[in-house]
Amino acid sequence: MKKWKKEILINAPIEYVWQFFYGDLHKKKMIFPKVIDENIIKQTDQVVGSVIKQTYQNGSLNEQYELTIKKYKDEQNYKSYQESFILNDRFRMTIEYELENQNETTTKFIYTSINKPKNILLSIFQLFGNSDVVDRFMSRTKETIETAYKNEEA
Repeated sequence: MKKWKKEILINAPIEYVWQFFYGDLHKKKMIFPKVIDENIIKQTDQVVGSVIKQTYQNGSLNEQYELTIKKYKDEQNYKSYQESFILNDRFRMTIEYELENQNETTTKFIYTSINKPKNILLSIFQLFGNSDVVDRFMSRTKETIETAYKNEEA
C-alpha cells in the first residue's frame, strides 16, 4: 500500500473551491482534464454510498470507473469528499479531497491518496513510486482555481 498526503493553500474562498471537486462537472474538468463525463448510477440521500460512473480519457482509450463515495461533508468551514474505485483491475484507489477555510479568501486543500494493490507482487513496484504526479496535480489545481477565481472577480 502506498499513501500520499499533500496540502497547499489556494487563494480563493472555500465555497468557490468546493465547486471544482463536487457538483460542477465543467469546473471539475478544469482540474481533471482527462475526465470526459460522470453519471450517477446510484444516489443515496446522505451522498455517502452513492456510485458515479466516470468516463476518463487515457491516451487514445476511454476508460470507465465506478466511483463509490465513502465520505462527504459540506460544512461552512470544512468540506470533504472521499471516493474509492478499482484502477485497471489492479489497485484499489481511495482518494480524499479536504478543504479547510483559512479566512474569507484562502482555503487549505489537503489531498490524500491510498493505492492498495490487489496482487501482492504489485506492491513491490510501489516501493519505487514518488510523489511527482501528486505534486504536479496540486500545483495545477492551485493555479487553475486561482486563475478562474481572479477572472470571475474581474
